[in-house]
Amino acid sequence: MRFLLGWTIKLGFLAVVYLTMTGNLKVHLPETILGFEVPAPARQWVDRNAQISDIANKTQTGFKQISDSFK
Repeated sequence: MRFLLGWTIKLGFLAVVYLTMTGNLKVHLPETILGFEVPAPARQWVDRNAQISDIANKTQTGFKQISDSFK
């Protein structure tokens, strides 16, 4: 039972990381978590991933409009 619970937690964590990296899950890090300050590079990394996701969505929309104009 401990084995299954351990793997469930590990796979759940990996799923959250995957969704965050692909842009399907928006994450915003607060200044502090449980009284500990979140490092600035970590917050910048999360913000940068969000910006990349926004740029990708705009680019995809632009290409869709171009392809629709050729129809």
